[in-house]
Amino acid sequence: MERLKPLEHKFKALFFETLSPFLKRGRADFSSIDGAKISKVLFLRPEKIGDMVISLPVFDGLHKSYPDIRISILGSPKNLPLIKDDPRFDKIFLYRKSIWKDPGTMLRIRRENFDCVVDMICDDSVTALFMSQFLAPGKPRIGVGKNKFRQYYDYNYDHRMNNTGHIIDNTLKLLNAFDIDSSEVSEFAPPFLSDKSRKQASEFFSNLKSSEMTELRVGINISAGSPTRVWQQGKFVELVNSILKSRPKAQIVIFSMPDERGRAAEIIANCDSKVFLIPGGLSLEDVSAIIAKLDVLITPDTSLVHIARAFKVQVVGLYTRFMKNFLLWKPFGQESGTVVSDNDDNIHDITHEQVYVEFMKVAELKQAVGQ
Repeated sequence: MERLKPLEHKFKALFFETLSPFLKRGRADFSSIDGAKISKVLFLRPEKIGDMVISLPVFDGLHKSYPDIRISILGSPKNLPLIKDDPRFDKIFLYRKSIWKDPGTMLRIRRENFDCVVDMICDDSVTALFMSQFLAPGKPRIGVGKNKFRQYYDYNYDHRMNNTGHIIDNTLKLLNAFDIDSSEVSEFAPPFLSDKSRKQASEFFSNLKSSEMTELRVGINISAGSPTRVWQQGKFVELVNSILKSRPKAQIVIFSMPDERGRAAEIIANCDSKVFLIPGGLSLEDVSAIIAKLDVLITPDTSLVHIARAFKVQVVGLYTRFMKNFLLWKPFGQESGTVVSDNDDNIHDITHEQVYVEFMKVAELKQAVGQ
């Protein structure tokens, strides 16, 4: 699929050049939208789980200022597990990248007659640009991070020009288009958890051996979406044993994707008895409920970083040296807790000692201030 990406980009560029004369420019005199005078807003977020997690503060900020506004979302099959039961959303639509399914979805959205469309993709996207024009014709179009396509949006916050930092702060600037001061909106917005998922997480921890003496719950995620972000198995074993040596009353929970549960079991077999594997067959909501009860999560750069921080769980994240991506997506609101590789390609050179040092920093902070 990656080899087809250049072809896809060329096709989109040609598509844009062909239809750009018919695109409507943004209003030069745009000031802000009066949220009290609109009822339905469509947000475009057809991306990955992490992109959706960092967007949740925007939805909560809009709801807080204008509780009567109904928010709908155009998501993707990838991030649907995070939002499918979330009461934040009036309606959820999916962009599937399917020529058979998407046209019907686009027509259904257009018939909703939304008062405004918000493109949350923090970059120039041909697909999102045309969606913003087609799905709510004649209505305000709000964007973030647009450069080449800035002229087609009524409002845009370009973080590159303003030289600001984290992706959450940048995305929250969308609310300025609704005359909401984004600096007064909380950056922490946890994913929705059902009572069933919360209860299941509580029962999981209460049933673990040594739970009565636990003073620190540590999660370790061994899975990542790319081989470049997979840390070596032996280093996980060394890290776990170092943690338990200094924190003998800690309880460690291993997170893994279904196809890596065997690898997780091997790690556990080489560690102390106070190391446990999360149950199999859990939904993302169930996993999030377990994360919410941790004190610290250690993980490669994945969506779990942002889920944990949304619950204000301290994170130790492992990153490649690609600094633009790191500065935008590092664990939000933490001064420590990041380990950056000495190369741009992978995290394989990161040592267990480096991760342990950052773990001790965030663990001590957690115990000192109880946050």
